[in-house]
Amino acid sequence: MQLVDSKLYIANMSALGIARSRGNSNHGYGSGQLGDIVSRVAATSASQRLLALLLTALLVAAGPALLNTVLSAVSLTLQILLQAGNFGFIAFQIFGR
Repeated sequence: MQLVDSKLYIANMSALGIARSRGNSNHGYGSGQLGDIVSRVAATSASQRLLALLLTALLVAAGPALLNTVLSAVSLTLQILLQAGNFGFIAFQIFGR
């Protein structure tokens, strides 16, 4: 069995199904948006936090490349639609009368 850091174990007690008895559920940050964020973070496990951090880092690192790919795909689609409209208009002018 691996040794577990006591702080990490205490932070993940809620994920293990062990209830902590604290009188203040918002950790002293008030009842605003910061208190909601802190309570949500405190309710997650370390593995969930790590997964969220890795996904965020992947989006930040791959963001410009993904944006360029989507932009080029949309641009190509619009060009194809424009050319199809031009061909349709020419065909209508030739054969439509």
